[in-house]
Amino acid sequence: MRNIKSKVYISLSILCILYYIILIGFGGIISFSLFWALAGAVFLFLSIVERGSITFSWKMFKRLKPAFYLGITIVITSFLIIESLIIYYGSDKGFKKSDYLLILGAGLRGETMSLTLTQRMNKALEYLREHPDTKIIVSGGKGTGESITEAEAMKRFLIQNGVEEKYIIKEEKSTNTAENFQYSRDIIRKIDTREAIKITVVTTNFHMFRAKQLAAQVGLKDIYTVPSDLHFILIPNYYVREYLAVIKSYIFDRVN
Repeated sequence: MRNIKSKVYISLSILCILYYIILIGFGGIISFSLFWALAGAVFLFLSIVERGSITFSWKMFKRLKPAFYLGITIVITSFLIIESLIIYYGSDKGFKKSDYLLILGAGLRGETMSLTLTQRMNKALEYLREHPDTKIIVSGGKGTGESITEAEAMKRFLIQNGVEEKYIIKEEKSTNTAENFQYSRDIIRKIDTREAIKITVVTTNFHMFRAKQLAAQVGLKDIYTVPSDLHFILIPNYYVREYLAVIKSYIFDRVN
């Protein structure tokens, strides 16, 4: 039995480290990618323990075993529930006519949009082909390694692809998703006093569930969604990362 467990841990370790190498080869330093290297190291350590190369006196931990197994059960259950919600809210439900198209930023390298942001912008263009007269809010400030704001990069992309500048509104202060909605809401309130304003949000599919929760916190409860696809290589990385981000957001993100 120990030998079987050891082989399972070795296999998981190899898979995690291999995935980390693939991520680095695919896009350089990608957010959360280090998790897979660390997970690989943990599984390798567990394999060594199972083989008996390292021994412990487990008696001192016997009292903690019920709490440990309870913790594992909670993590697995919450992971399945949250991932199900992420997948559901990330499904494409078609384009609906709205007053504003809100596009959330997703990082730059210098002035170059990340692959994730490029995919969001391409999805936004699909929407605008059906609803060309929609006002657009491009939301994203300037972060580490960025020469311009994400909003400015998105505006340039839209203009280069035939969108008239008069339709584009920049929100350049936000540094996270909560602020995307807070500052964009403030802009809308300043320029539009109507009660029933319809807003469509463009972001990546894995991000849509958390985005909707944060939008609701600032009073944008009835929004339409246009999710963009995520490159298949990045799916495990960002879906696992988003599970942790949802929990963090629930605890710490409180916007007005």
